[in-house]
Amino acid sequence: MGRLVHKYGGTSVGSVERIKNVANRIEKAAAEGHELVIVVSAMGKATDHLVDLAGQISAEPSKREMDMLLSTGEQVTIALLTMALMEKGIDAISLTGWQAGIQTEAHHGNAKITSIVNERIVEELSLGKIVIVAGFQGISESEITTLGRGGSDTTAVALAVAIEAECCEIYTDVTGVFTTDPRYVAKARKLDSISYDEMLEMANLGAGVLHPRSVEFAKNYSMPLLVASSMSDEAGTMIGEEETVEENLLVRGIAFENDVTKVTVEGLPNKLNTLAKLFTTLSNKKVNVDIIIQHQYTEDFMNVSFSITQSTLKDTLAALTEVQQELGFKDIHFEEELAKVSIVGSGMVSNPGVAAQMFEILAEYEIAVKMVSTSEIKVSAVVDERNMVLAVEMLHKAFQLE
Repeated sequence: MGRLVHKYGGTSVGSVERIKNVANRIEKAAAEGHELVIVVSAMGKATDHLVDLAGQISAEPSKREMDMLLSTGEQVTIALLTMALMEKGIDAISLTGWQAGIQTEAHHGNAKITSIVNERIVEELSLGKIVIVAGFQGISESEITTLGRGGSDTTAVALAVAIEAECCEIYTDVTGVFTTDPRYVAKARKLDSISYDEMLEMANLGAGVLHPRSVEFAKNYSMPLLVASSMSDEAGTMIGEEETVEENLLVRGIAFENDVTKVTVEGLPNKLNTLAKLFTTLSNKKVNVDIIIQHQYTEDFMNVSFSITQSTLKDTLAALTEVQQELGFKDIHFEEELAKVSIVGSGMVSNPGVAAQMFEILAEYEIAVKMVSTSEIKVSAVVDERNMVLAVEMLHKAFQLE
């Protein structure tokens, strides 16, 4: 049998009992003859607890020291899981990110993996050991770094590519990828399979099952992904190349996210470099801009609206105020308590009527659309946050996803 990488999230290893359950699953996979590399997150809310402790010491703790602190969460898990396997008589070894050869850029708090030196892992596998690796962390030269949100998913996929695994299996507290979030829509349905592109859109648009960076990594290296539950043996969702199952469905899923804010910059001079200056200013302040709408209302002036997350509004307004004189715009307005609802499906490429159907449904339920964004396989609409769940439910039903 070939090599596999398993990743177990914080909920799956949230207690000693659950760690023992993971050990049982690993024992079963090993008995089938697989070489196994296991990536784990910190236990349950351990990372939140560490962040809280840091906050009690400092309002603005050093990013380097935060990486030193947060990296300990995964180290607790790898040691405990390795002990649990040893108690079963299974030969295993735990490795931190740097011991596993995970090299990153020099950026504390949200580093990207630059390379993986896989010799240590391959050597331990050749000795018949199961290798337990701390997710979410790596090393830049001599400095411990962390990978930011979804870092353990990215660790798992990157390791799977580095050791030429057959598949990367992501185990979590849900049974797979659903047509939408079942916590909000009772009739959400689990998908047997979904393409990389569809999953990447879903992840970027708010689906929290996988982090977009891990899906993009898997797509770039054609690494098959399985999303399944660590709590049951129910079949999960396979993520891979373009697939044909349920190809009759134009829309495969509905993604959504709240805490969206619309910012409008009024009276910008209509010059060739104005937009470049505007969005470079925001980029330099690490403000992530999503949907952008430009409206030229005279020959000399235009308005520009864009959406951001609510948490970056303060930084956005401060950054724009600093350059108001330089850019020469007249005013800034913003609208809060908005949400983005998106339909996703590769079948939309050759069916232009899907967007029209979406807007007809929203209009039928008197849901006003504030902004629109499209790609080949998705249509997103910004609506009032109070209408978010209603919009998701009605679109889910109309596109026959129940």
